[in-house]
Amino acid sequence: MKKDSPLIIYPLLIIAMLFWSFSFIWAKRALVNYNPITIIYLRTIVASVILLLVLLVARKRIKIKLRHLPLFIVLAFFEPFLYFLGETNGLTKVDASTAGIIIGTIPLFTPIVAYIFLKERISKLNIVGIVLSVIGVAIMTFDLNLNMQVSPEGLMLLGVAILATLGYTVAVKKIPEEYSVFTITFYQNLIGSLMFLPLVLIFEKDNIMQAGFVWDSILPIIELGIFASAAAFVCYTYTLRYIPIARANIFTNLIPVFTLFLSALLLGEEITAQKIIGIVVVLSGVFIAQARRKSNK
Repeated sequence: MKKDSPLIIYPLLIIAMLFWSFSFIWAKRALVNYNPITIIYLRTIVASVILLLVLLVARKRIKIKLRHLPLFIVLAFFEPFLYFLGETNGLTKVDASTAGIIIGTIPLFTPIVAYIFLKERISKLNIVGIVLSVIGVAIMTFDLNLNMQVSPEGLMLLGVAILATLGYTVAVKKIPEEYSVFTITFYQNLIGSLMFLPLVLIFEKDNIMQAGFVWDSILPIIELGIFASAAAFVCYTYTLRYIPIARANIFTNLIPVFTLFLSALLLGEEITAQKIIGIVVVLSGVFIAQARRKSNK
């Protein structure tokens, strides 16, 4: 079977989206005892160790060329550093299902990134899709009296995560194909952990000592490291080598659907009519925008 076969690409994308959907659940559980920066730092360490072992066992290339180091630093800055700061801190302000729905708007902004960096035209239906999905988010965040039900700070933090994802998808395309997806993911987590280390030493050392070892929060951090920070990124980065960014990002539509049901099943969050209406409107906007991109091609 060819490496770019849909029978390989699409299942890998679905697996990545499922792991990222679970990440909202795991992060919520870890936040019970640890602060966001601690969780992020530990998950990058777990991911780095796991990926290093994979590289050693598989005898894959580990060293990178010095001239390519700036590319890896930019990659790590977007994800995990900037993305996880936005997402994990955002989860302290909003519930998991709402966060998943907001993150699910990522495909809407792909045409804007393509316009800025690739000079691709933004169609009228792209604009309609963006507006429709913004309305869907508004349905979830405001009540009938236009009072905000979701923390504005939480929305802004998740917005940072969305911008970081868009930056990551552009940056990872710049990494030379001579590096395996395991090598790329290893370095983005390793460099990311070094970026977080000063923050942990300055702000989190006392909190970590006070909380101690709490298995109920350590286990979700291990799951975040293995599945969300390592396996999901390996799957996603692999697919970006064979299909365009816009097509890969369509699959992020699955994140709010998965997260809505996982948060209800595992966290006991309520699936309200307002959330269902909101997610339907958001996804409708995404599909309208993406349908236009396909017809253009």
